[in-house]
Amino acid sequence: MGEPTFGVLGPLQVQAGGAPVHIGGPKPRAVLATLLLQPGAFVSLDQLTEVLWPGAAPRSAVANVRTYVRALRQALSTAGADTEGLRTQSSGYAFDVAPGDIDLLLFEQRLDAARLARDRGDDTAALRGYESALGLWRGGVLADVPASVLWQPTVTRLEQARSAAVDECLEVRLRTGDYPQLVAELRARLTEDPLREDLWQMLVRALHSSGRTREARSAYAEAERVLAAELGIEPGPSLRGTGEEVNGYVRRRRATTPAPVCQLPMDVPDFTGRADEVDALRRLLSTAGQQPVVAVLSGPPGSGKSTLALHVAHRMSDSFPDGQLYVHLGGMSDQPREPSDVLSELLRDLGVIDSAIPAELSEQAALFRSRLAQRRFLVLLDDAAGSAQVRSLLPGTGGSAVLVSSRRRMPALPAHHLRIGVMRRDEARALLGTIIGPARLRVEEADADRVLAGCGSLPLAVRIAGARLTNRPGWTVGTLADFLQSERGRLDQLQTGEMEVRASAELSYRHLSEGAATAFRAFGQLPDEAVAGWLIAVATGSTTEAAEELETLVDEHLVEVVGTDRLGTPRFRMHDLLRCYARELADTDRSDVGRQHRLRVVDSLVTLARAANAAMPTRFLGLLGEPGTPSGPAAALETAVRAQPVEWFETERRTLVASVESALRDGHVTRAAELAIELASFFDMRGYYGDWLRTHQLVYEAMPDTPDVRAATLLRNLGQLHLYQDRYAEALAAFDTAHTVFVQLGHPLGAALAAVGAGSVHRQLGDLEAALGTFEAALHGFGSVGDRHGEAVAYNAVASVWLERGDSAAAAPWLDGALALSREVGDLHREAQVRRRLAVSYELRGEPRAARAELERALGIFDELADAHCAAYVQQSVGELCLRQGDAGQASALLVDALAVQRQLGDRRAEARVACLLGELHHSRGREQSARHYFHHSLSAWRRLEAGDQAELVDAKLRSLT
Repeated sequence: MGEPTFGVLGPLQVQAGGAPVHIGGPKPRAVLATLLLQPGAFVSLDQLTEVLWPGAAPRSAVANVRTYVRALRQALSTAGADTEGLRTQSSGYAFDVAPGDIDLLLFEQRLDAARLARDRGDDTAALRGYESALGLWRGGVLADVPASVLWQPTVTRLEQARSAAVDECLEVRLRTGDYPQLVAELRARLTEDPLREDLWQMLVRALHSSGRTREARSAYAEAERVLAAELGIEPGPSLRGTGEEVNGYVRRRRATTPAPVCQLPMDVPDFTGRADEVDALRRLLSTAGQQPVVAVLSGPPGSGKSTLALHVAHRMSDSFPDGQLYVHLGGMSDQPREPSDVLSELLRDLGVIDSAIPAELSEQAALFRSRLAQRRFLVLLDDAAGSAQVRSLLPGTGGSAVLVSSRRRMPALPAHHLRIGVMRRDEARALLGTIIGPARLRVEEADADRVLAGCGSLPLAVRIAGARLTNRPGWTVGTLADFLQSERGRLDQLQTGEMEVRASAELSYRHLSEGAATAFRAFGQLPDEAVAGWLIAVATGSTTEAAEELETLVDEHLVEVVGTDRLGTPRFRMHDLLRCYARELADTDRSDVGRQHRLRVVDSLVTLARAANAAMPTRFLGLLGEPGTPSGPAAALETAVRAQPVEWFETERRTLVASVESALRDGHVTRAAELAIELASFFDMRGYYGDWLRTHQLVYEAMPDTPDVRAATLLRNLGQLHLYQDRYAEALAAFDTAHTVFVQLGHPLGAALAAVGAGSVHRQLGDLEAALGTFEAALHGFGSVGDRHGEAVAYNAVASVWLERGDSAAAAPWLDGALALSREVGDLHREAQVRRRLAVSYELRGEPRAARAELERALGIFDELADAHCAAYVQQSVGELCLRQGDAGQASALLVDALAVQRQLGDRRAEARVACLLGELHHSRGREQSARHYFHHSLSAWRRLEAGDQAELVDAKLRSLT
């Protein structure tokens, strides 16, 4: 079996056709390494910038990153490696790599197969699987690439997985009797980690089982010496028992040793999933020795904390031979248990008679610690109210361990803290299958996924859904999925018997302070997105920040912090089912108060959007509102928004779109129109065409019949979007109607903007006379109101008509004027557009080098502005120029990148053209299969556009390959 194309389990490795591929300098290698550590996942430009320039990125960072990606794509393409998976996305990249093409995924795949073989008892196959998986490792992860803190979680996970695989392989090797190699590997592992009792025990067993009893006794004696010298303890019961076995005697227990206390409730018989959490807790509890181990499991209601803690306690019971203690602390009840009462109960369980139990809490705690000091107990404290309730129940010394489950965070407790969230989708699916039966799950897999989506993968909700399906054999899984579709009725469906999601959420809600409860309800009025704290404050009607209330909700695991946005502001998210409950509570508020708070949210967003638009690096070809001054909690954000307008729009995009829809539902059509209009500039810059179409269409359809400037502006913006997506008839109709309304309203600037759009449609359709006349009319309109930016647009547009006619001399003065005006108004974006036209002019005059220079200047500007949309068009132009000049390698890299962006943006005409060019390129290089793929892609796109002539040309190219 050949080696995978990409390797990160050791020095960074890339190979194609068995030969190594040279990627370039440290920066491109670091970019590739970052993408490969997250195969298929989106990696933002911000992340890549932090990897390349930690804490001190230059102004040209974004442009440099894009250059490195293009160089990377070209290097891979030139070497014959497939670059289709290297996808350009808005403000970032993703690299789709098949599991067989990267050692990281191949390792995980082989490790899973080895574990399956082990679990079904096929140790021979398991051993082969472990060796195959571990054989992919060539050293430390990315050993020859400078490390980045952003990689650390992934690198740590991989190294831990490798370590676990080695340990599991050793256990399998012991069972198969492969003693010589096992002994050598164990001695090597013990050199690195001499305090691992489990490794010493395997070594002693392996030596003894292979007939080397004297060496086994010596190894056990060495283990005793090491543990005594380093930790001051004797071997634990398991290792000690193995030592006694090889030494030929069994130490009898003293008659005074009490019988183990076993108080654990019954384990859940169908426990499913949580493999990572179970493994982490087992490893943690196994370290209990010289000092106790305390683990706190906290998480939102219904996440299965108690079930997980109980399951792990049962799995680890053999490691705590003196017993297992269990107490339900009633943290979510109206009267949580007092620590003194709990200690009295625990002391009685440990054999202390009532008359010997002290009255004071501190004395009880001291006696409890003394009783545990020389023994190994596992204590499970379920449903803790907080640190104060738990602190006195912890051992001080010895080898005991404590598991605590709670809905509240307890950062002040000296413990290992594990947040237990929702289940992974595959584990939630497995749990549902365990309850309703795997056959039923397989038959209705798609509907099962809809049920899991409705449950938000919350274990309690999944169990309830499974129970309802089991108790209703006449239901299909799709029946329940349909019931869960509506958010407003979802909680009614998630209850059965004593299990109820709503009741579980209510237990936490009723313990909140008034301020925190108000903030909780505010999440029910906002979209299902991660939101900033200032927005919650606005939604509660507060005039100040809601930091304290949000901190309470975080501590209660009713919301979670999901990171910090591009402006350095923490973002908060509430689970879908908790949000359903919050919405129910919000609906019980006085309706006028709720609507007023939602209106404040929209007004704040409009004001901040106008502030952002005033500071945008590009000038939008449309009408925007006048900037105002934010008030209330939004005021503190104004400076950051003006400093990073694009980043703010990107961060709040989903919230902004959802707020347009919310304003419409509340009947505030004017506010919705104002917000939608302010979003068009950003949507245009980043190519978010779906959001653009949805917001504008919804608002325009809700506008009253009486025409006004807002309606005309929405229509003009829709025309621009139709133009981008090749819907020329719709675009022309929208521009013409908008122009008529603007003229009727006496709005010359709006009329000129609509005219420019109409002229662009005429030019695309080949009606150059109509285009020229319309552009000149627009120029007059811009001049009449003194809009120099508009004049620059019109000058460039007139030049484009002359270039279409192939008359570079006639275009020259218009281009010179457009360039001068663009520089005068300081519009870099417009300057880059003019330079694209200048490149066409130079090529018409037979000066390809000058044309390439202009395109590179334009590309640099668009990269610096992070305008992926326009950068893609320039890349396409550069690629075509390279292709005409015979530079196939560079042309391929540029055109593939441009195709990815055009596909994402939905520009079908550009997509069809670029795909055809790539087909021709691959055909010229003898790559018939790739050529056929791209020709098919182009043909399909032209047919969807109903462009028969173009489709026929591509079809002819395709037939020539057969």
